Amino acid sequence: MARGTSFGSVVVALLAITWTTSAISRVQCHGDFQVTIYGVIATPYCEEENIAVVAQSYGWRVTASEIHNNPLKKVYTCQVLGRDTRLKGSCAGYSPDNYGGR
Repeated sequence: MARGTSFGSVVVALLAITWTTSAISRVQCHGDFQVTIYGVIATPYCEEENIAVVAQSYGWRVTASEIHNNPLKKVYTCQVLGRDTRLKGSCAGYSPDNYGGR
């Protein structure tokens, strides 16, 4: 019984640590930029978050998770909405302006 009790208390302690650190370490984005204690830096994660936000502003039913996990969803979204000025940095390689579209 003592072994099961210590295992249970270890699991509870690990869950408590995981829960508190995940709340602290959440990524905060401001457009294409990640907010850090040193200032803002451009990150692919925040660029993809921004793509989802802009797409949602057009009424698209897309989540940031879909953009992160499905590269084709990102490419399609950028090809269709890439001329929006809010996506110039996020969709630089996929925008219609960059591949000769009219």
